[in-house]
Amino acid sequence: MSLNDKPLTLGPFHVGASGALDPISADSAPRFTCRWRDRTVHARMLPGEQSDWLLRLRAPLTRVPSSARAPEAARRLASFALLRDLPATMPHGWRIGLAADHRVVLEAERRAKLPLTATALISEITLFLLALAPYLDVLDEAGLPALPDPSGTANTCPG
Repeated sequence: MSLNDKPLTLGPFHVGASGALDPISADSAPRFTCRWRDRTVHARMLPGEQSDWLLRLRAPLTRVPSSARAPEAARRLASFALLRDLPATMPHGWRIGLAADHRVVLEAERRAKLPLTATALISEITLFLLALAPYLDVLDEAGLPALPDPSGTANTCPG
């Protein structure tokens, strides 16, 4: 058996000879994470219509300052005002929300045509990350820093 006979893997995918990705497990929605500018981005591939997949991206961006500490409380109202205005400037299909623990979470979806290649997947994620960069600049300049990676598993795949 030559090296070319062995299936190449990329995270939760087998990579075919043509570069097409095929999920390794029976899970019909493979997922993986990466870090971009100290934020963890969770990506999940969901089956879409016959000719495409849906790439669902979720990124906890920051946390709204607490009102329990005086220095943070002073920034709280300005933080809420910024977050209220931010969605109007975001690309179509991006949603920003506030979790119960005051984490600011961005969700976005992108379509990926089948057969999906490793190059196409990485390109879609890269385009998302590049579009996200100016919003991270705004959050950083407003004193809303990145959250620490709680899992320590960014840039990994399950399994």
